[in-house]
Amino acid sequence: ARKAKYEELISASKLSLAPMMEYTDRHFRHLVRLVSNRTLLYTEMVAANAIAHERCSMEGEFRASNPQALNNEVRRGYNDTYLRRYLSQGKVFPLEGPSVLQIGGSDPEQMFIAAQTVCDMTERRICDYSAINLNCGCPSPKVAGKGCFGAALMDDPKLVSELTKAIHDGCEGKLPVTVKCRIGTDVGEPFTQLGYEERNEEAEYSKLCHFIETIASNGIVTDFQVHARIAVLSKSFSPADNRNIPPLKYNFVRRLVKDYPEIKDYPQLTFTLNGGIKTISECQQQFEATPGLNGIMIGRAWAANPWSFALADRLLYDENTDARANNRLEILQEYGKHADAEEEASDPVKIRRFLIKAITPLFAGEHNGKKYRIALDEIAGLPKKLHSQGKNLKGYPPLSELILNAAYDTLDEEILLRSPDESYEMMMSQSGDTDAIKPSINGNRIGKRWAPRNMKKYYRQGLILVPVEDMEMHS
Repeated sequence: ARKAKYEELISASKLSLAPMMEYTDRHFRHLVRLVSNRTLLYTEMVAANAIAHERCSMEGEFRASNPQALNNEVRRGYNDTYLRRYLSQGKVFPLEGPSVLQIGGSDPEQMFIAAQTVCDMTERRICDYSAINLNCGCPSPKVAGKGCFGAALMDDPKLVSELTKAIHDGCEGKLPVTVKCRIGTDVGEPFTQLGYEERNEEAEYSKLCHFIETIASNGIVTDFQVHARIAVLSKSFSPADNRNIPPLKYNFVRRLVKDYPEIKDYPQLTFTLNGGIKTISECQQQFEATPGLNGIMIGRAWAANPWSFALADRLLYDENTDARANNRLEILQEYGKHADAEEEASDPVKIRRFLIKAITPLFAGEHNGKKYRIALDEIAGLPKKLHSQGKNLKGYPPLSELILNAAYDTLDEEILLRSPDESYEMMMSQSGDTDAIKPSINGNRIGKRWAPRNMKKYYRQGLILVPVEDMEMHS
């Protein structure tokens, strides 16, 4: 089982959705899967202590009600209602497929319990992750400061090795364990722009190698996701500061890719590059510059404009197929099924804003995109507004219909029906990167100036835009 999961992980790693707090929840991951069939999805970081605390609490309640229960009966019987909010995945097709659960913490016992809980939830069909990832890169003061985990773990590689073994043992070796890290921290050498420029780069790289080797030495972790910046922990840097101020050092990751398959007594290691990469074109450039690089991880660009990656399967994974969705209208129609299922299973007052947030950036940069976002904001706030008035959603259309109406009422037909090929060429033309416009699978140039648009005149019937020639079929 672990071998199959590892192969699934590595084959999907060419492009990864980076783990981002308050962004990569199951709703945004579902949207990304509608855009790309192959991209490897990462969850938000989940704190191991939260999972362990909830698990132990629920086990205690089950034992109190069933004092004669055996350990296996307790594992199968405890209430998982609250654990689902941390670990559950979407249930509407397309399912998440290749995806990684990221957890954070610094206590091996809690890591063991968290990983064991993932196995329990897998058995209960609540989730089906491809791997578990340990966060050794988050520089947030709440995490790396008071929490003493995240990027703070980079200065204690022996503990990281213990944590990864605890995860491996907790999930009974059924899932690969991976590590996301930075290239180092400024602990011992407080960061300044000038001081960092004068820092001994060989010593810095040597420390990174020691971190990698210490973790890889237990034979459990062979796959690393490396954000090519140091984490500044000695100053009151915000996460945004840590994403932008320390300079990128892609050469460190390139050296890792080149060096480690040749090192004796270590398995071949794989590395994914993270930090500063925003487009498919930039991904292609990095792969060309670094033969053997396993993948590219992108976060903020996905969150800002998910549609810009609609051709990722073709251009990065070399799949000779069309994009999963022909246009963004189709994506909204499919996402609506997920939204309706989620609201049916939960409280719209609590969940709707999260459902709406996922699709807010889908028309980033488009004409009337702001009007679309305003319309979505009104839809998002409706359940809470009605609740404050002692009312509910009875008599209102389902969320899927409200989402489509918002798009129909604010966006032009050309935008709704624009293909991934056309959108990609427009984006490249606007950026001036005309060399990135490549032939499509049928030999035509990608884009509306060279490839047939296949655009028909559509009429709206209910929630469907119906081609003119098909009107009789729907009448």
